[in-house]
Amino acid sequence: MIKLETIEDIKHAIHKNQMTVIYFTGNSCGACEVIKNKIDIFLENYPKIKSYEINGEENLKVAYKYSVFSMPVFLLFVEGKESIRTGKHVDLLSLERSIDRYYNMIY
Repeated sequence: MIKLETIEDIKHAIHKNQMTVIYFTGNSCGACEVIKNKIDIFLENYPKIKSYEINGEENLKVAYKYSVFSMPVFLLFVEGKESIRTGKHVDLLSLERSIDRYYNMIY
């Protein structure tokens, strides 16, 4: 995942890609890295999805702008619109099925 730091960075990433993952993580979040690694692995099957990471603890204004109040939070934007939002209690199999469905509709 490519690291971002500003609201402008996120807006640019969302609008230049048809499908964009924004993953909010934190320094004191044990689950964040584990979930991120698993997401990275299954996103390899979807090469047209661009994935980005932002530290919500270090970038509080950005986190609040996207209504992220705890970490981790996974956001999928499809054609500029938020389509999936999930947190630390994510069902990774269900998430991958949902991503696959959107991916097959778009591509």
